[in-house]
Amino acid sequence: MYFVKWLVFLLVSPLPVLVSLSCAWSFFLSFLSSVVSPPPPPSYDYIVVGAGSAGSVVAARLAEAGALVLLVEAGGPAPSLAHVPALVGSLQNTPIDWKYRTEKQEQAGLAAMGGISIWPRGKVLGGSSILNYMLYVRGNWRDYDGWRDLGMDGWGYEDVLPYFKKSENFDSEVENKDAYHGVGGDLTVTTNNYKEPIIDSFLKAGKELGHEIGDINGAFQDNGFTKSQVTITSGIRSGTFKAFAEKHVGRKLTLLDHCHVNRIIMDGKKAVGVEVSRFGNLAMYTAEKEVIISAGTVGSPQVLMLSGIGDKNHLEEMGIETIHHLPEVGQNLQDHLMVGLNMDVKDGYGVDPLAGLDPSTISDNVEGKGTLSSNGCGGLAHIHTGLSSDPRPDIQLHMTSLTVAVDHGFGIFHNMGFLEKFWPYVEPHCYNSTASIIPVLSRPASRGYIKLKSNDPQDHPIIQPNYLTEKSDVDTLVAAMKFSKKLTATEAFKEAGAIIWGPDPFCEHLLFESDEYWECYVKHFSFTIYHPVGTCAMGTVLDQRLRVNGVMGLRVVDGSVMPNIVGGNTNAPIIMIAEKAADMILQDSGNIFINENKQKQLKEEF
Repeated sequence: MYFVKWLVFLLVSPLPVLVSLSCAWSFFLSFLSSVVSPPPPPSYDYIVVGAGSAGSVVAARLAEAGALVLLVEAGGPAPSLAHVPALVGSLQNTPIDWKYRTEKQEQAGLAAMGGISIWPRGKVLGGSSILNYMLYVRGNWRDYDGWRDLGMDGWGYEDVLPYFKKSENFDSEVENKDAYHGVGGDLTVTTNNYKEPIIDSFLKAGKELGHEIGDINGAFQDNGFTKSQVTITSGIRSGTFKAFAEKHVGRKLTLLDHCHVNRIIMDGKKAVGVEVSRFGNLAMYTAEKEVIISAGTVGSPQVLMLSGIGDKNHLEEMGIETIHHLPEVGQNLQDHLMVGLNMDVKDGYGVDPLAGLDPSTISDNVEGKGTLSSNGCGGLAHIHTGLSSDPRPDIQLHMTSLTVAVDHGFGIFHNMGFLEKFWPYVEPHCYNSTASIIPVLSRPASRGYIKLKSNDPQDHPIIQPNYLTEKSDVDTLVAAMKFSKKLTATEAFKEAGAIIWGPDPFCEHLLFESDEYWECYVKHFSFTIYHPVGTCAMGTVLDQRLRVNGVMGLRVVDGSVMPNIVGGNTNAPIIMIAEKAADMILQDSGNIFINENKQKQLKEEF
């Protein structure tokens, strides 16, 4: 037993150190390059702030069309370890993570840091597509029709489906594949990564309870179970920078990594460039056409406010001159919350942290089919709790083949920020095979905000999500826990040897599995599943073409533009938003770059 624990320690504990060393080396190389290389040109057609899930896509599409693009990123290249799916839990709280923290919550996450939620966000080329669990989920078709019905013309499901398909290279077989999936796009999406046996138990359990199995990103979105679709190529995480932007760097696309944007340079109410700091030096770059902010749901409103665009009273408090009074900047913060139902299962059903050492699996891992290609979350479901008349599912289930016990407390326990009081509850399960059903609140009613902490661009802003301040959110998660418990009572889970962990130390004074117990449990063990959106929403901060209202030459393109959160993991929708945004930007330019490229091609042919 103790041998296993120390072997896990020797495998897991060096990983964050190796990530940190890799980041330090890339920082040094970038610094050295900045000293010996000529400075980049001062002017571009477009400047994109942030090389994350959205910024990498929009910058690539603009460069592909022939525009001169400057892509600015605060982080550097992703370490090689970050591309190994099974090592996803080792990336948080390293230099490729912004390491954000929320304000103390009164109703949620009480078992971790007293209600302070840890918010990992990617500070790296590829952004949070390098930190996330690689799940590709589009959300419900009614989510997009809902945006359209709010007045966001062009954002209905039929409008956005072609952009989902455009970026996708779907390499698996599903029903109606041609109608719902793309082939030949930049981003490979697959169901073929390694999935632990508990995933089959999950799908069988869903069937036992009368649910269908199908393509959750196809016609089958309202009430059913599915194998996870993931953004993995031949067993390796790609990330959006590598998939979309990297091939354009050095051509039409100029990259400045390790470069922090302080503010947007304004000429009256027109954005004309950016002020950045890099290796201790200030520099300014100008955009002939537009500045595009893709700094994410936290970073984008922060950059706007630092640039004088936001609520006048708040900006005055921060000592910032108001360029344009836009009080909705930073408001409307929404996020999905998860709660885990942990269980022990038979050996072999869940993640084995030592499986990668098994000589019999080495060839599988080399071919991209082994345990190292597992993202630990191989099954998903959309379900209705019955508490709402909304036809859309109100809960998404994630079937994970691991728990906080899987790495013996050397990683996930600290990534979540759990209080030490919780460890004696976890420790007895460290030597078992474990799994967890994780309900996620699909459409939270609670709303929060982002505000500046100071006028220093290096200071993290105030993050106040106001989790579970609406009672309906609590009730929905309680109903989801009951449904999850019902799943574990099926024959499929009995065959897997599923045994639910007993009463936790924070709620053990209440009758186990009573409504009061589950409500207590939800408030203590509800955590972000890393999907913050909405802080620069269309309809308030932006128009339907993602232009900042009242300001010229400035757009926002990332998850912050969502007026309402979608009912699924947000990475795929953010990539779609970037694809659509790039087309709108080129259309608004008169497609001059595309036309110039066509003329050049004709000259070369004749």
